[in-house]
Amino acid sequence: MTYQSSNGAMALAKPLSSSHDCTAKFDIGLARHPLLTATDQVSLLREIDISGSASVGTLMAVLGQGHADPVGAILAMLEADLVSVDLPTGILDEHARIARIQPLAADDDTSPDDDPEPHAPQPIPSPSDPQDPEDGAAAELPVRIQRLEAADLVPDVLVGAASARRGFASLEELQRPGVYILLSHQNAYVGMGVNVGRRVASGSQPISDVDSIITITEKGGGLSEDDAQVLERIIHTRVSAAREVRLVNSTPNGASVTPQRYAALNAMAALACESIARNGYLFLDLSPRMVLAGPRAETGQLAPPRPFNAAPDQEVMEVSFGENLSALSARHSETEWLLLRGSDIRLEPVASANASASYHRAALLHSGIIELAPDGRSYVLARDILFGSPSAALHFVLGSKGQGRGGWKPIDPDGGYDPNTERLIAA
Repeated sequence: MTYQSSNGAMALAKPLSSSHDCTAKFDIGLARHPLLTATDQVSLLREIDISGSASVGTLMAVLGQGHADPVGAILAMLEADLVSVDLPTGILDEHARIARIQPLAADDDTSPDDDPEPHAPQPIPSPSDPQDPEDGAAAELPVRIQRLEAADLVPDVLVGAASARRGFASLEELQRPGVYILLSHQNAYVGMGVNVGRRVASGSQPISDVDSIITITEKGGGLSEDDAQVLERIIHTRVSAAREVRLVNSTPNGASVTPQRYAALNAMAALACESIARNGYLFLDLSPRMVLAGPRAETGQLAPPRPFNAAPDQEVMEVSFGENLSALSARHSETEWLLLRGSDIRLEPVASANASASYHRAALLHSGIIELAPDGRSYVLARDILFGSPSAALHFVLGSKGQGRGGWKPIDPDGGYDPNTERLIAA
């Protein structure tokens, strides 16, 4: 239950202090009341703005034990129509939530918190219709000259000390999807947020002794939530591969993405990492070329090279799907399953597949680990890769859930296969 100020709200205050007989008044941006100084008001609103609302207990802590009546000060803001209160239990206690009252629709001024949704990317002029910067009219190019499309995602990288953490929430350019890196002396946490400034300021991540905070957004606000999830996984992979710090969180899920969008996001990540390295925060042990190129695949994904005419030591399994498509696999260790080079991979995952199936296709196609088959009916794996289970390998191959490990069948239960067949060795 959410309430704005009312006579009933002030009635709650009457037993607390006789000074509440003075009605709170709002004048030139300031609620005037004996229990609420100008500093009190600004401090309370700042705490509320960090995450959009704050509990009564949190606001009492902001005012401190030296305040004559912290709850009375909060109620004075309610009486002045600066904030509203949500009473989940029907009573005012330390768990009640205080939030700003939204401005009227007629108001022209808006703050960054009024519109937390990501800004739509600005339209890019078509290569065939370039804009003349002088007068805005379409500029004609000479015959047989065309303008090629270039990368349209430009990173905006901010770095701050841990002591400035709350300040990230107030920056307008961070009221949009983005990625952040929290750095301590030996550890790092890579995350994302739809409103990355508020996400950083929340301080709920499982990492202690943070020294530096890095945020990565797109200058034009051109990232969607899915884009930010893909960028988060790309950055996480790059930090993991650099091996300069220990990542305290596991690999993010990513999101469904086309190969073209993955390439654009990877190029944006490369520029962001180059800026981070140039300023001495991460990737210091890598050459500038490697900082830009990034790892070919996620850590632990590529299997050791295998001679083209050598079969795996373990029993080889097969799955057939589609129209004469098949894939081969074998156990690599107690915790790893090997998907063999030459295996077919379905072009498009089904809608119900995990986002990682689409993400992996885009990432591996970008690095050349999978290639389009000559007949265009599937992708073909160019190198053995590792999965944590046979079901995970099958999910990647089929781009769908449901078959589990049972989809893999021995090539010949009697062991009568020819170890030199092209299908077995996946040459």
